[in-house]
Amino acid sequence: MNQALESNRIITGSLFILAITAVAFILNFTQPIMVPFVLALLIRILIDPVIDFQIKNLHVHRVIAVLVSLCFIVFLFIIIVPFIFSSVVTFLQSADDYNSKVLILIDTLISKLQEIDVSIDRETIRSSLINLPFLDWASAILSNSANFISKFLLVVIMTLFLLLGKNPKETSSQWNDIISPVKKYILTKFLTSSATGVLAGLIYWMLGMELAFIFGSLTFILNFIPYFGSVIAVLIPIPIAFLQFEDPAYLVLIILLPTIVHIIIGNILEPKILGAVLGLHPITFILSLIFWGMIWGIIGVLLAAPLTAIAKISFERFETTKQIARVLEGKIH
Repeated sequence: MNQALESNRIITGSLFILAITAVAFILNFTQPIMVPFVLALLIRILIDPVIDFQIKNLHVHRVIAVLVSLCFIVFLFIIIVPFIFSSVVTFLQSADDYNSKVLILIDTLISKLQEIDVSIDRETIRSSLINLPFLDWASAILSNSANFISKFLLVVIMTLFLLLGKNPKETSSQWNDIISPVKKYILTKFLTSSATGVLAGLIYWMLGMELAFIFGSLTFILNFIPYFGSVIAVLIPIPIAFLQFEDPAYLVLIILLPTIVHIIIGNILEPKILGAVLGLHPITFILSLIFWGMIWGIIGVLLAAPLTAIAKISFERFETTKQIARVLEGKIH
């Protein structure tokens, strides 16, 4: 009996590994279609409450409510993009100044290293920095921006069709068990990330930092990455701040103030709102970041938490995969 049970577990585990491998290959192969589709699903989850509010309280037809909500999203996008583009242009215009500051810093470091008998070719480093292809970087940014806008429009179109589809009056309890915690996580994470990004952006702007709007936007995006996102968001502005400001007090404030914002919102407010809504172990989060990052790149990293949560809750619904869900929770005994 025990031998048969052990054999079944081995077979189940082997089939699960094969299934995960096959699913990973399919998801990677269908990335151009699946990523916009998943993003459209998440946007639908975000704006569903707005649409329901218009229908129930303002007595607006569903089609009108959907169009108003999507127009609002596109309007926000149209407002935000020029600010980001302007920040990038300003940064590129100041590239020579930053280049000169980097050269001075490199000269200082080389002098210090030469004092302790470390030989470094100063001219090679200087020529490499002087010949940095800023124009090529600018054109790459513009081409990537055009690609991003085209993908954004595809996501908007998919979202429109998802929202205009028939909305079932009643859904199964199994579906509600799966989607309810994911909805709560996405909505809460969106609101807390928005607050963190806005406050961080305002801090950078008030301190007079260049690219303040971009760093605020990056803070909003990176805040969706569990554990590591907030740390990366705080560290990214440091090189620019180091080159821009001569007074070290500004550098301290640029590190300290956003860190306080992340601690208050991310470590105090967010856990109180979310609680253990996803029920995933920290190691599971880290492994999911690696797994989804390998499949879908940075988008996969941003979507790792909700996608892994959906998988974990789905595994709980079936007796044969309940043990896998327990492993994802960190309950291996």
